[in-house]
Amino acid sequence: MSIQGFRPHLSRSVLIQWVIFLILALGLITLFSSDLEKIYLANGVTNSGLFLNGIILILFALGMFRLIALLLRYQREEKALIHFYNNLTQHIESPLQNVEPTSIMAQRFETLQAMAKSHAEINHQALASTLIASESTRTGLVRFVQNILILCGVFGTIVSLSMALFGASSLLESSVSSSGMGMVIHGMSTALSTTMTAIVCYLSFAYFNGALHNVQTNFLSALEQLTTTHLIPKMQITPDTIDRQLASLLRAMALLVQEMHHNQKELPKLLEKITHISEQNDTHHQSHVTQIQALQETLQQGFRLPKA
Repeated sequence: MSIQGFRPHLSRSVLIQWVIFLILALGLITLFSSDLEKIYLANGVTNSGLFLNGIILILFALGMFRLIALLLRYQREEKALIHFYNNLTQHIESPLQNVEPTSIMAQRFETLQAMAKSHAEINHQALASTLIASESTRTGLVRFVQNILILCGVFGTIVSLSMALFGASSLLESSVSSSGMGMVIHGMSTALSTTMTAIVCYLSFAYFNGALHNVQTNFLSALEQLTTTHLIPKMQITPDTIDRQLASLLRAMALLVQEMHHNQKELPKLLEKITHISEQNDTHHQSHVTQIQALQETLQQGFRLPKA
């Protein structure tokens, strides 16, 4: 038996995808290094292109580090959930055996235990909403980075076009101004590079952010399903729970009565067998007594002993 719809190693598969993505990205950068150098470093009148692209890449790296940290955390949470479920199904005395005490599963179990001991009504919907709200705060930086990446690309494009317009105005003032033409080319090149960087980073980050949400949903749904089907029925006493337990008790009593009735029918046969065995034992005993008496008489005659 397993938790329906739960993929226990989803976070690990996403981490493997991230490693593959990193290897492919490094390979493509190495393969097209000369073309990328022309796009990002050529026509560099100012350092604005490096500055704007650097900001985009730093935001992307920060978001990715936070995303990987969350995936590693959910990998530990999935392991804790699996250990807890195995302990329940194998009827181990302590369900928290081999379960990390700081895990969400352990905290949920301890919360339900405390509520059951205090005879408080367990509001599962409130517990689930609180957990979702708590987990959503952990992805705040990830959401911010995804929302700001494309805006950084737009901002870089606007700044670059502004530089191009400045260079165009200088070019118009003096038709022989080489610096004005250089600024125009530099501005257009920077606009292209920042837009391209922002789009690539945004698409990559959006994919892994979606994968993170899938991992989060997969774990939380399994946790709530386990709480609903296994923990709450054992810890919360409601009229429905009492009715189910009473019905189970009545079924067990009915089976016991049937077994007693069957045994009662078999009782006369058992008594008859006991009587027959007792009669056989009496017959064997009498036979043994007769044989012993005969042996005694033979010994008395053989050794000429007086009779007792």
